[in-house]
Amino acid sequence: MDAMKLNINKTKYRYFMDNVKPEGTAMIYTIPVPRGEEKPTDEFFDRDYPDVKISYKKFLRMIDKTAKALIAYGVRAGDVVTVCHTNTPEIFYMDYALSKIGAIPNYIYPNITAKEMKHFIEELSSKYVFVLDEPEIKKNMKQAIEGTDIKVVSSSVIEAFPQLFKMIAKKKNPIKSIRIPNEIIWSSFIKKGKKIKTVKENPYTPNVTCSYVHSSGTSGIPKAIDISNENDNSIPHNHEIDHISFNSGKRCIQNIPLFVEYGKTSSHLIFCNTVCAIIIPEMNPKNFYDLVNKYHAEYAFTTPSHARELIKRDTDMNNVENYLFGGDGFDDVEASLIDYFKKNGSKRPPYQGYGASEFSAFDIINRPNEHRVGSIGKICGNSDYVIVQPGTTNVIKEPYIVGELCLSGIGMTKGYAGDSKNETAKVYVTHPDGKTYVHMGDYISVDEDGFFYYHGRIKNIIKRRSFAFSPAEIVTAVLKHPNVKQCVVIPRYSREEGETPSAHVTLNDYGEAEKTLAEIKRLVADNVQEFHRPTHYKIRNEIPLTKNNKNNITALKIEDTASMFDGVISADIEAHNTSEYEFLLKVLIKSDRSDEEIINKLEEHINRIAGIIKFTVGKIKYEIEKREL
Repeated sequence: MDAMKLNINKTKYRYFMDNVKPEGTAMIYTIPVPRGEEKPTDEFFDRDYPDVKISYKKFLRMIDKTAKALIAYGVRAGDVVTVCHTNTPEIFYMDYALSKIGAIPNYIYPNITAKEMKHFIEELSSKYVFVLDEPEIKKNMKQAIEGTDIKVVSSSVIEAFPQLFKMIAKKKNPIKSIRIPNEIIWSSFIKKGKKIKTVKENPYTPNVTCSYVHSSGTSGIPKAIDISNENDNSIPHNHEIDHISFNSGKRCIQNIPLFVEYGKTSSHLIFCNTVCAIIIPEMNPKNFYDLVNKYHAEYAFTTPSHARELIKRDTDMNNVENYLFGGDGFDDVEASLIDYFKKNGSKRPPYQGYGASEFSAFDIINRPNEHRVGSIGKICGNSDYVIVQPGTTNVIKEPYIVGELCLSGIGMTKGYAGDSKNETAKVYVTHPDGKTYVHMGDYISVDEDGFFYYHGRIKNIIKRRSFAFSPAEIVTAVLKHPNVKQCVVIPRYSREEGETPSAHVTLNDYGEAEKTLAEIKRLVADNVQEFHRPTHYKIRNEIPLTKNNKNNITALKIEDTASMFDGVISADIEAHNTSEYEFLLKVLIKSDRSDEEIINKLEEHINRIAGIIKFTVGKIKYEIEKREL
């Protein structure tokens, strides 16, 4: 085994430098360019993907130039730099440059509100900001730092492209940039670093903070997670232990943005193996098919949402070596995806993975030499685990028994930071064996061979008349129907029973919706005991997603809650995740009251029930339509 990869006791920058080879292409950076007019309802994109190639030699030069510019700009070891950006070459230069000088990136989502930006900047006392030069993002950032002396560096999505391309792009799309006080654009920023002759590399200190990322907020408020150098280095280390190879010079589609821990650690894994990362600034899963079809990469780190887009059209998959799909909803698409890979020439199946930001993102994975359909995989590297009775530290030793998964090892992050610091003790728990474990909040079982199986979020468990049960058996029954694409079952408030199961289902063919629903109910009746069966079903066009493409349980709970309001005929929610609002709730209501009165009553109703069944309500925009029946 490679001794360099096994030694994680270094800064992230030094670990990268000790493992990377200055040869070949580091990044193929592509941006989507529509060929014609695109409509929001288009099933497929009609796009070109111009790209620019960045060699590893240039990558290393740009990291050094960025480090010099940071020093010239006044950034020092220990300073927090909020990074509000998407996947462009510049964010990767910045990531390693900050590590080189010992500064700490605070990664936040670009598509959040000004209020959220302000909160995430202030909670970690950030002195600097690196922001994507897009009008909506810049507008919110300007509001977020108003009245402060925070310094801002900005770069655009076309920064890495040749000057002629930039001129043509700006002529075709002449959007005027918003200026922020104390802002310096990327080219001027890099130029400022020329006066710095050398940058002294920050020495390694064990267990210091390397970066902050924020949890996904699937069912609550995102928390700042404190991540060490050792945590990020643990991913290539654990892959080396398990002999999971990523061969130098091959290509990897990197769909996951750096502000998500899954994206940050998988990118580090790619670059430490001198693999070429194919990156794109847009986070729309519909791009995935186009990227696979154009580049035919050997590797990919992506999500089930991308898988659902891929299987709509055939392409050559002969080059596939390791495509990892991590996130919610893989079970819905696994069988179709396996068939797709095989039909299109892949000698390897798609692999499912599991993880959380609190444990360096992906901790249990299937891999080429150990793969089992239906399983989320085996433990990665030297990580340790126990399965306990939920809410306790009582270990379940028997195989196949469902309990809460707890993980320990070098991937375990330092805990929560900022305003969420007091939450650390609830999740990072010291057990009677003396080890501290991250309580993952998921129902998991493990078989005799060490393969793990996912049974749902504990927070998504149905508590009906004080009896708790997982919705997994309902989902399994519903997915037996060939016309079902996806199924998510959530707890729905009930005055009489506390909670009851509510099933949200998407289909392949909506022309058969009524017939399919009747057959789904029969399947559930045949496979699920009566007490566990859903009291409500909804056939919907899509499952709303969080900012990083996880099923948005909160959105579904808000929609269900609104539909119970007196006088509501129907409620439909979209998780927009825009800078102005998180959810768009469309409500059809029979009423002669004013829209303002209806909205006030709905908000009161939703907030009341949110407190009862414990979900966090984001900012909602309402569209009210009235109908007399």
